[in-house]
Amino acid sequence: METVVRRPRNVMIDIWKFVYAWFIVFYHIYKSTGLHFAGGYYAVEFYLLAAGVFFFSRLEKDLEDTPRYIGRRFMRFFPWSFTAFIFAFVVIRVVIDGNVSPGRLIKYLSGDIWEILLVNMSGLNGGAYPVNGPAWTLSSMFLVEIIMIGCFRYKKAFVNIVLPLTLMVGFGYWRAAPSATIPNWIGFTTFGTFRAWVVYGCAYYCLQLSKHLRDKPFTRLGKSALTALETFCHAFAIVAMLTTKSRNFQWCTLLAFLVAIAISMSGHSLWNVWLAKCAPASRFLGAFSLSLYLMHRPVEQYFAKLYPDNGVRYAHLLPILAAIILCALAQYLLVTGLIWLWRKNADKIKALFVREPASD
Repeated sequence: METVVRRPRNVMIDIWKFVYAWFIVFYHIYKSTGLHFAGGYYAVEFYLLAAGVFFFSRLEKDLEDTPRYIGRRFMRFFPWSFTAFIFAFVVIRVVIDGNVSPGRLIKYLSGDIWEILLVNMSGLNGGAYPVNGPAWTLSSMFLVEIIMIGCFRYKKAFVNIVLPLTLMVGFGYWRAAPSATIPNWIGFTTFGTFRAWVVYGCAYYCLQLSKHLRDKPFTRLGKSALTALETFCHAFAIVAMLTTKSRNFQWCTLLAFLVAIAISMSGHSLWNVWLAKCAPASRFLGAFSLSLYLMHRPVEQYFAKLYPDNGVRYAHLLPILAAIILCALAQYLLVTGLIWLWRKNADKIKALFVREPASD
């Protein structure tokens, strides 16, 4: 019987974040025609599922520290959301729409500013689409995590009753709703946030599956079989995203992601062993994928106005992709640089504004 060796478990997840970010990018580029990457938006499920697994993993370790966790989570999202919002506002409201009047810009800002507060798609703005569409995931994740933290203080009732019941109702609603792409659930929140709740609920079971697999002393053959299954799940998801566009396949893709992430998180995936030396690069790709996700939409919309004809726009695909990469890289360097400066000089900066009490 082979001894279980703890391996870095996040290498492949970070790499797949980067890969699936490009599926979302190409989905938006080809969205008007539906010719390619028809189901590229399925990739959002991967991001929500991976985030949910890490969230519950953190929650199970230290529930009492959750108030600080909420603050840190907000500060984790805020710099990325804020800089992406400023970029999207300038590109869409000023460059694309041609608004230069201070009065008109202030009017738009009064509605768009919800995005800065991470409530852009949480039902608090009448269901209006945000100026930077992909940013809805951050606000929905933040809201869902706050609610689930409260529910988790009654873990037995939440896990045994509330969570499975809401998943049954949620997937039933998802299947029967006339459209899952517009905010058609009038009341507490929009469909986007309920979608995040449903996927986060699946993430809890994904975490339990990964822990169950982690405790099994798999042989080399067993790990090879798990790795083959993980690879098959991603291959299925890619084929589905390239060729299909339906909630049924979106559901099947979510299940494939669940199995693949559980295997990767279990520590038994050979991909993590083979690519262990790539951990620094994978961490960069994982972080950069967030910038790619948040910054690509305004760039794509700018080129859509610049080249209204699809054929002409697709002929300029390389410049479009180059612009997306440059803008995403600029945001990544700006935000990570500011975070590094803050951590290095936080005490000095605080001392400029807050006086330390005099010692006796």
